[in-house]
Amino acid sequence: MVDESEVVQAGLRSLLTSQSWVSSCLGAATPSTAMEIARRRQPHILLVSSSINGESGLSLCRDAKVALPMAKVVLMSGQGRVARSLAQAHGAVGFLSLNLPAEAVVNVVHRVADGARVFPREQFEEPNALLSRREMDVLRHLVAGLSNPEVASALNLSRHTVKQHTSVVYRKLGVRNRAQAASRAQQLGLVA
Repeated sequence: MVDESEVVQAGLRSLLTSQSWVSSCLGAATPSTAMEIARRRQPHILLVSSSINGESGLSLCRDAKVALPMAKVVLMSGQGRVARSLAQAHGAVGFLSLNLPAEAVVNVVHRVADGARVFPREQFEEPNALLSRREMDVLRHLVAGLSNPEVASALNLSRHTVKQHTSVVYRKLGVRNRAQAASRAQQLGLVA
């Protein structure tokens, strides 16, 4: 399990190690520690948080699939939705919502262990559905490097409206600034 929260790690460990088909359950709070442990222990399944210390867990999914091709990677999240195509493109074979009841969490992990791909439909959102048309317009201009006043002029909006749209875009993408928004938008395939 890779999650920055000790509580999440402890909860999953307790839940999973009580299952007869689980031989061990190790945790890591950072991607580098996770990869170090994974290379040494060669796990069958990696549960990777979609956000680790403010960074996307998708790059860890991709790195794990390259370094450990036999491991099954499951992306997990306690909040929000994930673009299914993006999760699969980064090597995930499943998605686990940490808001599920304990029995359902065990079921998802067990199904993946048995070779199934588990992507509950309601937990996914296609990338283009994340943002409204106007938010996409603002995002494209932000990615192009325009300032809020320049975006306002280009889209014939007030600066205040652009600032509101920018805040919503940041929140929906789970980022804090323009550089992160541009990077996340590219990861999600929202911009070229």
